[in-house]
Amino acid sequence: MAKMRLWSTAPGLIALLFYVAAIVGAVLEFIDLYLPVALPAYQSDPSAIINLIGFILNIAVAGFAVIAIIISIFGVPKALWVIFAFLSLACALVFPIILLIDSGVFMYIDATWFQAYMLDFIGFWLAAGGSFLAMIVGLFVPKEY
Repeated sequence: MAKMRLWSTAPGLIALLFYVAAIVGAVLEFIDLYLPVALPAYQSDPSAIINLIGFILNIAVAGFAVIAIIISIFGVPKALWVIFAFLSLACALVFPIILLIDSGVFMYIDATWFQAYMLDFIGFWLAAGGSFLAMIVGLFVPKEY
């Protein structure tokens, strides 16, 4: 199977930069919202499982991105890059969609959420946007033959 030349092409470097933005966004979300809220809330109230789900999904976003970047050093099949980018995008979107279904408001377009949790707001858009754009730009990276 042909490997992508991720580190030696302009689209490849752009895809890597978007994926780094996704990692930074996941870390910002993790630091701002999930780290101080999820674990203590789950320990004091076992019914607060939704916070624990958000905590785990946030780690998964960064995990998929880090794994994809590490394996891209050695050459990565285009399909695998797209799959990892899609999985990190899906993990970034699951928690807000669960809350949208539960409350009827998508919190990442709400101005009051931005004012209350600015790092989480910016982190979400970096994680979701970076994963999406890494997936799209990764489709245009040429393969080695």
